[in-house]
Amino acid sequence: MPATHQRRNPFAAVLAALVAALIALVTLTACGSDSDGDSATPTAAATSATPTTHEVVDMGGRHVTVPTHPNRIVTNYPAVTQIIFMLGGIERVVGVPLSNLTTLPLFKKIYPPLAQKKAVFGADTTTVNTETLLAQKPDLVVLTSGNQALVKKITDLGVPVVQIASFPDYKKLDDGVTFLADVLGGDAPKRAQQYVEYVDGNVATINKGLASLPSTDRPKLYYTANSPLNTEGGGSIIDNWSTLAGGVNVATAHGVTGTMKDVSAESIVQWDPEYVFCRDASSCRAIEADPRWSSVSAVRNKHLIVNPRGVFVWAARSAEEALQPIFVAKTLHPAQFTDVSVEQEIKEFYQTFYSYKLTDAEVTGILHPTQP
Repeated sequence: MPATHQRRNPFAAVLAALVAALIALVTLTACGSDSDGDSATPTAAATSATPTTHEVVDMGGRHVTVPTHPNRIVTNYPAVTQIIFMLGGIERVVGVPLSNLTTLPLFKKIYPPLAQKKAVFGADTTTVNTETLLAQKPDLVVLTSGNQALVKKITDLGVPVVQIASFPDYKKLDDGVTFLADVLGGDAPKRAQQYVEYVDGNVATINKGLASLPSTDRPKLYYTANSPLNTEGGGSIIDNWSTLAGGVNVATAHGVTGTMKDVSAESIVQWDPEYVFCRDASSCRAIEADPRWSSVSAVRNKHLIVNPRGVFVWAARSAEEALQPIFVAKTLHPAQFTDVSVEQEIKEFYQTFYSYKLTDAEVTGILHPTQP
């Protein structure tokens, strides 16, 4: 029987050669990486690692190392708590000032867990309970700027502190919201950008509506801060929205500068404001009952206006300040803003920035507050 011969597959030979070459290449690479490390390639884990901290320059000008994603935050000012809420970071807040728990009931209604937060700071925002603070294991404390002793007291405890400047104008308000969003990380910067665009849009709407307003048609207004005879003048956001909305802040016009400044009843009578905006309903009630105010135009013409407040007071240093100039411009110059509905603005703001649908009754409560 003739001998049989197995036919060799040429493809098998090629495959064997490729495998041999691959083995040799792997061996050579391994040897090279063990030599002096110069040609070693970093691992995927090494290249994808992200820092757990980074440095920021806060609004007090301090260089601070903060967590890349702070998870346990304490605030000393209720408006800052509100801004963090707006930016989507409220779940990370573990400590608040006392006034976040005792005032502004709408905040607790919209976000009930607020009532369970720990009061780390007193109502004055500068008194801190260090034992309560440390018990929250904070990785970041956010303070209003200007109190270096408080900053030192907390940093000496080993807790990083960033400062938020008070908002003397809408540009600083935008800057503050943007800075806080950058510190929070995540999608907070995107939310902040949306807010800044909203504020800028309101400013543009007002400027357009008042573009042809003569200076003689700008009413004199007065703002009550802590009491009827306490106000804010030049360099404050009150002065900013007064001018923006087509009014004249009589305190500024008569040389008052700064925030929370006491003035005399005699000065008020002399200044004779045509409108009075009361931060608190109690101030408007006190003015109505005080005979020293009886000759003032705002009292005689029933232009005493309790300023709106929602999750926070609109008038002073909070993100809801975005609604204030629209409200004041519509109050002072209704003919120029017939197409603006303040009620609708409120509803859209709350839906957009708090994901909350207000009822008509809640809108009325915001526009006509009776509680502190």
